[in-house]
Amino acid sequence: MFSLFYGFWRYLFQKDEYYVLILGLDNAGKTTFLEQTKISMNPGYKGLNLMKISCTVGLNIGKIDSNGVILNFWDLGGQSELQCLWDKVCLMLMLRIIF
Repeated sequence: MFSLFYGFWRYLFQKDEYYVLILGLDNAGKTTFLEQTKISMNPGYKGLNLMKISCTVGLNIGKIDSNGVILNFWDLGGQSELQCLWDKVCLMLMLRIIF
C-alpha cells in the first residue's frame, strides 16, 4: 500500500532531472555559456558580470529549475592540467545518474 502512495506522490511532485557536462578547451566560453543560460532561464537571477569571468579552476556547478525539469550543469575547467580529470568526472557523473 505504501508503494502505491509513494508512486502516486512521485508521479505528482517529482521533477525530471538531467545532468549536463560542459567540456572544452580553456577560453572556449563554457562558463560564459553557463552564466548566460542561468540568466535567461531564471528570471530573478542576476548572474555574474560576463566581462569579468575568469578561468575556471576545477568545477562550476549550475542548477536550473524550469517547467518541471531540473537541469544540473557541471562546467569543467579546460586547462591542460585539468584535462586529466575529465574522464574521472565523467565516470563520477555517470555513476551519480545510475544510482
